[in-house]
Amino acid sequence: MASDWRISIAYDSEGNEGYQTGWGFSAVVSRGERRVLFDCGWDGHMLRYNLGRMGVSFADIDKVVVSHAHWDHLSGLTEVLSEPMRSDDLEVFVPASFSDNLKKEISRRAQLREVEDPVEVMPGVMSTGQLGSPLMEQSLVIVDGGKGVVLTGCAHPGLGVILSRVNEFAKPSWLVGGLHGAKAAYLPPDLERLVLCHCTREKAQMMAAFPGRASLGRVGESYSL
Repeated sequence: MASDWRISIAYDSEGNEGYQTGWGFSAVVSRGERRVLFDCGWDGHMLRYNLGRMGVSFADIDKVVVSHAHWDHLSGLTEVLSEPMRSDDLEVFVPASFSDNLKKEISRRAQLREVEDPVEVMPGVMSTGQLGSPLMEQSLVIVDGGKGVVLTGCAHPGLGVILSRVNEFAKPSWLVGGLHGAKAAYLPPDLERLVLCHCTREKAQMMAAFPGRASLGRVGESYSL
């Protein structure tokens, strides 16, 4: 896969020199001057710092997609929404299952987009729609040439459920993000790339199962498709 899409890790527990680290996850999907922030970590000041090291400010973000309502993916959103003049045009996509009070607070500061079914976030970028029960989570998919680059927050619904949904509009080729309890033995064997982040428990097993294709995600790392 060769295109002008880029994924940059902005928040995780491991990072390159000069970046701040902590428990949580965030990544930036970019193409040209368009940027989608996927998850926000828990410390918005840390997120702001790391993005700044990458040459990105909160004002440069066009869309925010929050995977699920856990503190380590959501809390940094407060700092993102504090950016002056963003409420007029910033869209925030959240699972429709978020609490009414939380959605009300977000809608005071941005254009709230409640997600139930798959939806286009921007050209070439899809949300899977909310999946799972009782905790509902959405994943992000870059669709390029029939292939899908899948970004997961924690994959709480189960990787099989997520990939089944992705297969409705693209063939999963990359996995980036937290995979929680996913088993290396059950990953699609033809994956081209695995970037293992955040809560992934079987990092060592996945690295061994996908030599040359799997790597550990680190804040400050960027991946070109």
